[in-house]
Amino acid sequence: MEPEQRRRDAVRAARDRDLVSLWSLTVAHHTLHSTQGSRHTLRTYRNGLRFWLLFTERHAVGLLRPKADQGSLFARELEAGLLVLERERKTKADAKLGTSRPAPASGPRPLSTSSVNVYLAGARALYRALRWADATDADPFRDVKVKADQVARWDKRFPYPQLTIEVLLQTGDARHRVTVLLGAHAGLRASEMVKLKWSDVELEASRLQVLGKGNKRRWVSLSASLKRALLERRVESADLFVVGGTPEAARLRLRRICLRTNVPFLSLHALRHSAGTRLVKSGRSLQDVARHLGHASVATAEIYAKWADEGLKNELENW
Repeated sequence: MEPEQRRRDAVRAARDRDLVSLWSLTVAHHTLHSTQGSRHTLRTYRNGLRFWLLFTERHAVGLLRPKADQGSLFARELEAGLLVLERERKTKADAKLGTSRPAPASGPRPLSTSSVNVYLAGARALYRALRWADATDADPFRDVKVKADQVARWDKRFPYPQLTIEVLLQTGDARHRVTVLLGAHAGLRASEMVKLKWSDVELEASRLQVLGKGNKRRWVSLSASLKRALLERRVESADLFVVGGTPEAARLRLRRICLRTNVPFLSLHALRHSAGTRLVKSGRSLQDVARHLGHASVATAEIYAKWADEGLKNELENW
């Protein structure tokens, strides 16, 4: 699209509060200028844009000329849970057309610091796109600060205990067992699991190649039990993908197994936390853990050391 046409379309979309066009512009800018961004990231960005449109409509804020404090007020309303979106319900026809139908909204509830930050990121992405289109020079979120998180990272999410993982492996088919072990042993993210192809698996070399964040590839060593599960799955599967489907479908399958076995469902990602924690407990360095899990920074792997450190607890029990 020519720059002038892009500017006119962006101005019109902002004037009409056209969600579809504004989101299209945001995705175009993000795709062109960013190397990061999974489908989950884009989904949260889109909800951030929807929250901002709701806020600006409620307070009669012009999208192209918001007042100085509007960005901070938006953050405060998110934190307080004063903004509630209608859940989007999509049919197959809606998916083809890129449209959706509103479903009943959930009740208001305060949002966590991490949720506020990701929704602000989506609103910021919109304004980067609008400035790129030369529709505005506004940056309403430049000086916005979110309240400090009162809960440490390692106190929010927890890994599945090893005994729980053993229970999960006793139920379901080979596809389910491979899914659990890809998380709990190989440390794969949900998106990495479903994108894994049989051509990425080298059973004789006991390794697999993973397409991770930012389209970065890494080699991951196979545990003996994961190798056996892959061999079992290979016999029954003629598919291109090892697990296939979507991250949402994989999470739903794990949730169903948890319900069936009376295991508390933490998340699919908690399997990955289990891998990191078990590696630290076994004496592996944080560098080894970061390399195995595909972390860009060793600092990210420090959370597994917190979960694995039972020394203080054991010491206090002897007091």
